[in-house]
Amino acid sequence: MTQDARGQSVSTDLTAVIADTVLDSSFAMKPPFRVNFDVDCNFCRKNRQVYRVSEGYEHPEPTFIKRMPVSVAAMSYDQTYTGRAVVILRDHETDLNYMMKTKQLLFIAFMEDVSAVVDAIEAACGPDRVNYSIFMNQNNHLHVHLIPRYRAEGEAFYGPPPFRGVNEMVPGYDYRSLALRIRKHIRHKPSLLSRYCEKLIDDGLPP
Repeated sequence: MTQDARGQSVSTDLTAVIADTVLDSSFAMKPPFRVNFDVDCNFCRKNRQVYRVSEGYEHPEPTFIKRMPVSVAAMSYDQTYTGRAVVILRDHETDLNYMMKTKQLLFIAFMEDVSAVVDAIEAACGPDRVNYSIFMNQNNHLHVHLIPRYRAEGEAFYGPPPFRGVNEMVPGYDYRSLALRIRKHIRHKPSLLSRYCEKLIDDGLPP
């Protein structure tokens, strides 16, 4: 035990401190948890299209990489930067700040998913770095853009990537092969926290 500025005892048990902090900021995750869903949200509709197959999950679009514990990973339509992908939360949240204050457990699990997809992009495509972007201008639903960057870009490598806002698949581009190559490299083992959040979402999906 130590004392704070007021002379009161403060526990130095880091495990307890972390648990209390995260749980206090995750009160919106208490069972029975209900997944937010917006019928007008493009990403909500895409997430609902994921379907179960014997070996896991699939999606009608060839851009689909994998359904992760708390997210869906897919190729971006714009492949100017080979391997560019997006990781979409399986819960309709529109404010990262609000999520950090009310669903911190879910945020941690979401970042585990993001990390696993980054590892896979790096293994499959060999970029020199990966940029992370959160905009939510066109799709007001929490998602992270993962943008592989390559030194072959020249001086452009040191600047921000252009956001072209491509809204449809480029005809003739082989999204499927690239998506499967990245999927093959997703080898992480989700943590117990991630599995817990996955069950909350699975049980809390709207009918």
